[in-house]
Amino acid sequence: MSDEQSFDQTDPLIGLLVDERYRVVRRLARGGMATVYIAQDERLDRPVALKVMHPHLADSQDFVARFRREARAAARIVHPGVVSVFDQGVVTGQGFLVMELIDGTNLRQLLRAQGAFTIPQALRYASDTLEALRAAHRMGVIHRDIKPENILVPTDGPAKVTDFGLARAASEVSMSSTGNMLGTVAYIAPEIATTARADARSDIYSVGIMLYEMLTGTVPWAGESPLQIASHHVADDVPSPSASQPWIPREIDDLVAALTAREPASRPADASEAIDLVARTAAAIPAELASRRADVSPGERNDGTRTSALNTEVLSAQFTRPLPPSVPTNAATVHTSAPNLSVAAAPPSRAPRRVVLWATLVALLLVAAGVGGSWWWTEYGPGSYLTMPHTTGRPLADVQAELQQLGLPSVVDEEFSDDTPAGSVTRSDPEDGASVHKRAEVQLYVSKGVDMRTVPSVVSLPRDEAEAALSEVGLQVGAISNAYSEDIPAGHVLSQGTPAGSAVRHDSSVDLVLSKGREPRSVPRLAAMSAEAAKNAVEALGLAANVAEAYSDTVPEGQVISQQTAEGSTLYRGDQVAYTVSKGPEKVAVPDVVGRQRDEARAALEGAGFTVQEESILGGFFGTVRATDPAGGTMLKKGSVVTITVV
Repeated sequence: MSDEQSFDQTDPLIGLLVDERYRVVRRLARGGMATVYIAQDERLDRPVALKVMHPHLADSQDFVARFRREARAAARIVHPGVVSVFDQGVVTGQGFLVMELIDGTNLRQLLRAQGAFTIPQALRYASDTLEALRAAHRMGVIHRDIKPENILVPTDGPAKVTDFGLARAASEVSMSSTGNMLGTVAYIAPEIATTARADARSDIYSVGIMLYEMLTGTVPWAGESPLQIASHHVADDVPSPSASQPWIPREIDDLVAALTAREPASRPADASEAIDLVARTAAAIPAELASRRADVSPGERNDGTRTSALNTEVLSAQFTRPLPPSVPTNAATVHTSAPNLSVAAAPPSRAPRRVVLWATLVALLLVAAGVGGSWWWTEYGPGSYLTMPHTTGRPLADVQAELQQLGLPSVVDEEFSDDTPAGSVTRSDPEDGASVHKRAEVQLYVSKGVDMRTVPSVVSLPRDEAEAALSEVGLQVGAISNAYSEDIPAGHVLSQGTPAGSAVRHDSSVDLVLSKGREPRSVPRLAAMSAEAAKNAVEALGLAANVAEAYSDTVPEGQVISQQTAEGSTLYRGDQVAYTVSKGPEKVAVPDVVGRQRDEARAALEGAGFTVQEESILGGFFGTVRATDPAGGTMLKKGSVVTITVV
């Protein structure tokens, strides 16, 4: 059985219906902050990914509040490159997210399978990631934990970024409680390491580190401790990819240097500018390098994905002096110390071709920008939002017809209402007059009519929980009485006056009978009784006999030697009374030592628990045992005397 199968058999969430909607099917993955399950949305009949936060995070009220805030922010991001967040809530005290289930793998697994990527492949994934970050940054959401694990690669379509905001929620709680900042240190921006503050340029830095890893097969400074790596991020420029892989061209070195400049002001100002840098770099890569990749064996990688706690005060104290200037993005400046400057210089005869190439590229980018801007305006910008019509108090059919005219799908739930007639909408999400994306799904709540209450089942519940359950549906507790019960613990509800499931008015009350617990029984004295008499005495009280046997040299066989459950102890029907019955004296077989030498025979007999006496023939000259009394195999009590005859 695999570890995954074993986990599924013991995981209490497997098979659970979460929030009366999501049926947990199996575990998909486990990370530093959460476990991801595949679940079935039984309301919309579709598979989803259910991410449940680890229990130690649920203990922090600050994390739960920040988690909900960040989940709401992430849900506002609508983009093909962002894993959609559908819902959030709490299960077994742990926060959960319901997200789009992606059919595919992630960059980490892909890197392990391939070792490293080709330049076009790495630039494509970097561009996809930046496109997603651009949409998130426009909504004011900073990821803070860009790394290969958080970049999903579907079987078709662009790469998708997941886990927006979760790193921030965990880090803020860690900072407030311990002064530590959580993050995957291999990809962390210098300003996060020293101050825990982040903006869009911090995510761009992480993309630059990820690009370095995709091309070289390893992260910078791999193999060092988290604090050393963080110190490198703050004090040192990220090494050029060509230092590890000399065949990598200068344009790639320049791009990585620009994305990972130590000073945020020296990086691209936003994701859009970074995307332009990636596009220009891709256009300048020589065709002969398109299929080449670093010589890294698949699976033999030094991944930099450990999530670590870094004390930002310690790091700040180490770097109180101004940092050295970050690597400029100008190509000529970046390579002033390169060993072979002539490689960077283009032959004069190619200058006209480069001018034409750059002019064509600029023209294409302008056209793409115009088309892309129009597309963004209508798909994700202000032009993609509608105003919710008035819904409250209107008949459901009228509201659905108006939503259909606007192209908005809807999902309907029912609820009781004292004010809204049956069949009319009580509320909607988004609410009346709110802005809604043209592809969003509207949740409508429809009145079921008069507010009758269904009596819940409170049998077996503690009194306070039973009262709370009745109060939750608006019912009162009526008369309370008490009775013994062998099955229901004391203080729990033994029975209820109104059957569960009954429909009653909201001002009704429910009578309860509370259990006094099990009827007590006093343990009798069993010493010196026969085994049968002791058993009868125990079972007559409704108790169970738990009989052990032991040898005894003093108590006759079949009588009680001792009782482990003390006389007079209070037990309850079905409880066990433990006592020990004598098996008589213990007997063992006399070892057969005939033919053995005197000392060997003595050792064997004494080891079996016997006392040895010796008789000699001819003075016992040969030292060989001729006979024993009793003979070998005879059953005797331990301590008995065995006589050996020695020749």
